[in-house]
Amino acid sequence: MALTRRSFLGGLVTVVVALPATTACNETDAPSEATTPFPVPAHTKLSKRRFLVLSAAMDAMIPGDPSSPGATLAHAAFYLDQLLAAFDVDPPRIFAGGPYSGRHGGPDHFQDLTPLTRVEELRWRTFIQGSQGLPEREWNGPVVGLIERYEGWLDELDASARDETGTGYVELDLETRRALLQSADPELVKTLYEHTVEGTYGDPVYGGNHQFAGWLAIDYEGDRQPIGYTAAQMAHPEEN
Repeated sequence: MALTRRSFLGGLVTVVVALPATTACNETDAPSEATTPFPVPAHTKLSKRRFLVLSAAMDAMIPGDPSSPGATLAHAAFYLDQLLAAFDVDPPRIFAGGPYSGRHGGPDHFQDLTPLTRVEELRWRTFIQGSQGLPEREWNGPVVGLIERYEGWLDELDASARDETGTGYVELDLETRRALLQSADPELVKTLYEHTVEGTYGDPVYGGNHQFAGWLAIDYEGDRQPIGYTAAQMAHPEEN
């Protein structure tokens, strides 16, 4: 049987929404509108050019079509940028509160960030910012942080585009951008895909899935707590 894009992503989202929280922000704090194909927020952790390259690469990973909005409309790049800037606020944008989002009753606990324990903060600072020569972060050796890795990857991708096509990565058409990703650093492609999926189909409280674009594309209603489901709905989900 032919597997449609919608049905494939419908199965994929059940994995995505169960992922650990990585960053949190107010759902209304979304990128401003821009004349370019890829919206850029007023302030980003990445430089504007790197943010645009990131957006173009994520769009190549999950492009939109008339029936299914992709990474660009879902603001997946904004999701990742919020993760990179997690420690620019206090508490850091790592774990949203709980147990409820307020979408189906009850207060919105998700908007309240959860303070990290000492060990959690050390772990996440090392992962995002790198070890930076600090002994407490290098007990298992030096670590290149996610910020530095993405900055290097995005610069390399843009430079590769200019070398091979004579123009920057952002300015290329979809098929050329996708082709360049196939020859890019495999570690970049793997990490980028994971973050693109999270930003497109994860919970909107973490900065992506803007206005539920990812969930709407696959007919997923999101969290149901605290109302949950009735016994009849659980027994016959196809009827609801």
